[in-house]
Amino acid sequence: MDTSLSDTTKLKEVIRKLCTTKIRNPLTMERVRTWLKQFSTPEEQTLALLILKNLIYRTTDQIESCLRQALKEAVLHFEPPFDDEPDYDWRRILTNVRPVRSGKFFYLAPPIAAAASPGKSGELIARLLHSKFGVERSYLTYCEERTIPEDEYLLVVDDGSFTGSQITDIFKVSGQLMRFHSRGAVILSIVHEDAIQRLNTDFPDVKIFYGELLTKKDNFKSVCDNWISNGNWPYSDIHPYDLYVSIANRAGIASSAEGFGKLGLLVVYEHGIPDNTLNLLWERSSNWEPLFER
Repeated sequence: MDTSLSDTTKLKEVIRKLCTTKIRNPLTMERVRTWLKQFSTPEEQTLALLILKNLIYRTTDQIESCLRQALKEAVLHFEPPFDDEPDYDWRRILTNVRPVRSGKFFYLAPPIAAAASPGKSGELIARLLHSKFGVERSYLTYCEERTIPEDEYLLVVDDGSFTGSQITDIFKVSGQLMRFHSRGAVILSIVHEDAIQRLNTDFPDVKIFYGELLTKKDNFKSVCDNWISNGNWPYSDIHPYDLYVSIANRAGIASSAEGFGKLGLLVVYEHGIPDNTLNLLWERSSNWEPLFER
């Protein structure tokens, strides 16, 4: 069955409105048109438009909101209010305004070692923690090979984790940092259930707090199946996932078409794009121009 021109036009209009209303800033319709030109057939055009419509696009404000929820839950877990404490203020506790009732201080770190330089997400999170949550820079630290002192909590904070590999790898490099105690936690704006499973397996003593949860239903194969069952995919002779793989092969990026961990996510941040997201959105080859820069 062929998709009607009106259906394609409706999809383009939805995407145009998302761009012009700056909901997906800094994505522009001009960049979208350039990317769309690489999809040649009507089927490919429909696939590209569905991908664009269903992006899980998160602005800096949305990341901040999710981090706020996760940080609050962490403080409530580690330093819960007393029954007769009407003036409990989790922000005051997080920022180590004395006295912290248990005598412990909160330190916050990106999931990288001290010798590494933070990327875009690390810089963004550090700015948010300082400017939006009031954490003094003296309490912003790095992961390193040491044991967390008895008077310290360590919250490892990031915008997202989808396979959990980066965080578990840095924790393994950091030796005893996150092992055999209950004073460490991971704080994430958005997380995939695969990352939670891996972190729980490798570091069962570490608590995980997050603002938004993705599941296998958000993986590209599942999204494609959902398009078919909901009638969003009008072509009965080809599966949208198979079509995507064929385009990725033509673009010269088929070996990693679904991104790192083969989750095939549709996650995009205002400040960048994770490598777990579909590669056609961010990878450049000799015959493919991405929509987003990494």
